Amino acid sequence: MTIVHTEGILSHEVLVCKCPGSDPNDWHLDLLCQRLFPASISKPKTAFTFDVLDHFLIDALECKTSAMSFYQKLKRFTNNAFPERVPDRYRELMRVSWLWRDLKHRKWFGFGHDAGKDPGDGGLSLFCPACPQPGLNLPADWKVQYDRDTVMRQYVIDGNFTAQHMKMNKPELDVALSDGKGYMVSEGPYQNHLQQSLDSKERSTCSNHRAINAANINKSNLRSTGIGATACA
Repeated sequence: MTIVHTEGILSHEVLVCKCPGSDPNDWHLDLLCQRLFPASISKPKTAFTFDVLDHFLIDALECKTSAMSFYQKLKRFTNNAFPERVPDRYRELMRVSWLWRDLKHRKWFGFGHDAGKDPGDGGLSLFCPACPQPGLNLPADWKVQYDRDTVMRQYVIDGNFTAQHMKMNKPELDVALSDGKGYMVSEGPYQNHLQQSLDSKERSTCSNHRAINAANINKSNLRSTGIGATACA
C-alpha cells in the first residue's frame, strides 16, 4: 500500500484482519482507526495520514498552496534527485482532501457523530453573534426599547469579475458534498434563478471602466464569469 505522509510517500505492506468475527469488506475502517484515510472504500491501495491532510488544509488556507504544488513538495521529500520516480497520487489527494474538508466541517459544527442529522441550508456556516437577532440577543420588547437605527442590520456587497469557472465536459461527475450547507447558494435554486433572470449589460458613465467592460464580454465557454458575496457589516 502507498502511504502519503508529511515526510514523503512510502510503500508499506498491510495485511487485512482475518480474525474471527471481522468483516474483510470493512477493513478500510481499520485504516481509519490507525489515522489513515483510504483513497477508496473497496480494496484501497493508497492511504493518507491524518497529519498530511491537515497540513494540506493549512497550506492551502495560509500559503495558498495548490494541490499540485503540495504533492510536488512531498515527492521532493521522498526522492529529491528523481521525483518522477515517486508514485503519482495527485488525483487521490484531490478526492480525499475534499472528503476530509467536508468531514472536518461537519465535526466542527456538531454533525460529525450523527450521520442521520442533516445540517440544512447554511448549517455549516459560522453564526454571527454581533448581528441583532430577535429571540437570541435582543429582548422581547426590543422594538420599544431601541430605535430602529440602533438595531438595524447592515450588509456589504462585493464582487469579483475575474473569478471565472469554466464549463465541465461531464458536469454530472461534479458531485457536491455540502450543496447549500455552507456559504454558497444551492445549485438547484441558483440555476432556476438564472433561467428566470434577464442578462442585462450594465453601462458605465466612466470612460473605459475595466471591471464593467470585463463583465460584459461574451464568454460562452465559462460557467460563471464572477462571484459576489454579501456579509453583515
